[in-house]
Amino acid sequence: PRGRARQMNAGATAATGDYLCFVHADTWVPDDLVTVIRATLADSRTACGGFISLMTGPGITRWGTSLHNFLKTYYAPLLFKPHLFVQGLRLLFGDQAMFCRREQFDLVGGFDPELPIMEEADLVLKLVRFGRIRQVNRIVQSSDRRVAKWGPLKANLIYLWVGFLWGFGASATYLKKFYADIR
Repeated sequence: PRGRARQMNAGATAATGDYLCFVHADTWVPDDLVTVIRATLADSRTACGGFISLMTGPGITRWGTSLHNFLKTYYAPLLFKPHLFVQGLRLLFGDQAMFCRREQFDLVGGFDPELPIMEEADLVLKLVRFGRIRQVNRIVQSSDRRVAKWGPLKANLIYLWVGFLWGFGASATYLKKFYADIR
């Protein structure tokens, strides 16, 4: 199907396990990914988790962008949803290899297929009612192709702008204008 939310929902439907993990095709995960997911979700107070994403390309690690992505997991919910932040909300995105329980994913209706962007943020807002959203202290590596195409300054400004507008309620359709597909 066309659209990331629809594709991830189709993957969830096809999956057979009790846990779901959503990994971008250009993300490299640790060898013990399944063990980390099981250990994290063994805590019934945790509804969803994701990894720390390092943005990397041929011969380069984008430390500034990676730091910004790490920090926005915390500052975005603190600024825009403080009542949920104290309940354990953290914003996770696709390059963090998000994972959750299938049962809870199904109960909230999965990813909203109408969202062209911010579908992961929307999902964690729905999942936080079941427990904390955690960023685990483990690394995944994700492609820096967007940062390489736009440049680090422009990429981080776009990430900030989209996050700011989303926090104040801008529609995902409007936000998509700022976030072109890079293939």
